[in-house]
Amino acid sequence: MSKMDLNNLGFMRKMLSPFVFSESIQAEMERLPNQVIIGLGQGGGRMAAELSRFGHPTYLFNSSKSDLNEHKNLIPDERRIETKSKRLVGLEGTDKNARLGFEIAKENIDLYKKVAVEEAVQLADFVWVTVSLGGGSGNGALKVIMEILSMVRQRKKLPGDKIPLGVICSLPSSDERGVAFRDNALAGINVIQDLMSKGKMGSALVIDNEKLKDYYENEDRMAGVDARSYTNLVVASTLFDTSALPLLEGRSVYDKTELLSTWSTPGWLSISKRSIPLSDDVIYKAEIENLYKRNEVLANYKLENVLTGAIAVIHPSNRKISPQIADDIYKDTSEILDTRVNHAIARNERLQNEILLYGLAVVANPPLRIEELKEERDHWMKIEEEQRLSREQSAASLSDYNDFFSIDSNNNTETNSGLMTFEDLNENNDESKTAKLFDISDLKDLDF
Repeated sequence: MSKMDLNNLGFMRKMLSPFVFSESIQAEMERLPNQVIIGLGQGGGRMAAELSRFGHPTYLFNSSKSDLNEHKNLIPDERRIETKSKRLVGLEGTDKNARLGFEIAKENIDLYKKVAVEEAVQLADFVWVTVSLGGGSGNGALKVIMEILSMVRQRKKLPGDKIPLGVICSLPSSDERGVAFRDNALAGINVIQDLMSKGKMGSALVIDNEKLKDYYENEDRMAGVDARSYTNLVVASTLFDTSALPLLEGRSVYDKTELLSTWSTPGWLSISKRSIPLSDDVIYKAEIENLYKRNEVLANYKLENVLTGAIAVIHPSNRKISPQIADDIYKDTSEILDTRVNHAIARNERLQNEILLYGLAVVANPPLRIEELKEERDHWMKIEEEQRLSREQSAASLSDYNDFFSIDSNNNTETNSGLMTFEDLNENNDESKTAKLFDISDLKDLDF
């Protein structure tokens, strides 16, 4: 990618940090990590569409043509791929049934293989697969596409046998009712964890939709942007900011190989940024703790078993940070994460009276939200079981009428009940056999 097409960014432009628009960064854009985005299903497609604004080659897979057409202004026709079911002809979408999504993905495995061997995919520095784990079409396809991509991306292995392939996924909120959302999400998390444990992928970046509840409570929210779109904007902009960190100049640099190595570490990835005033009164250790422990839209983790981490500090070009502060930031980050930390102290001409902090961490254990989803699943299991029993009891209370509309197989031309037969009608009809047949219009007032 050379220079960003600013006209294509839309709301994204407001979300990006000012340093990415600086002349020094724009002049180095060709060194930006080359990324490919593959979006699965409706939710994954929307995440992918936002990331495509940065010029990343982007492919969408969906069994619903309507969902694909939502992004026709951003992603060309040949990269919006409809996965039709050959067995269930005419089906569009999966109605949140991830098992059905999996079956449809297997039917269309050749379509996934064709994209996996595209030159753009094979040569990319990193490939991200985006998906909503609460859904059916995308979540069902996740295992299929990841197994294929893992084989292809083996040839781009980094030192330590790390595969530059990751997942950006979302977890359902408590407002999304029913067992299905939770079963889908937990099954999807299991797929990702299994791929990690086998060394078949790098990191997973997890969006926690439970945090959407806080969006409308903020009076400073962006006008005209709904909560889910805002979440996707935050993730896409933060990821792009992070991608640009290796392009910065400074006394200590977080280089491209270090960034790719972080992304490619099998584990659960957290990325955060904070802007703090340039002041001697700043308590940097407290700011760093907030950086790693509080995130606006991404899932929270226990900072235990941290596999790798990074801290980047960007200050104005005309304002230096003392070596003591720089050393303390690195020391504090290492203590908080309790692991090896890459760090950068960089400068940029677009910053004025602020310091930007970027923190990355990859942990071994999945998000804290997972335990909540398990509890919510048990809760909805009880509710849905009660609903099932209620339906059965209602049906049983009317069982006397089970045969009301059935036909008696022993009944021939006569009835013992005195009811009229077809022949009776013919005998009593004055027009006899010349009677006019029923027309469809004669049934217009019929109601059941």
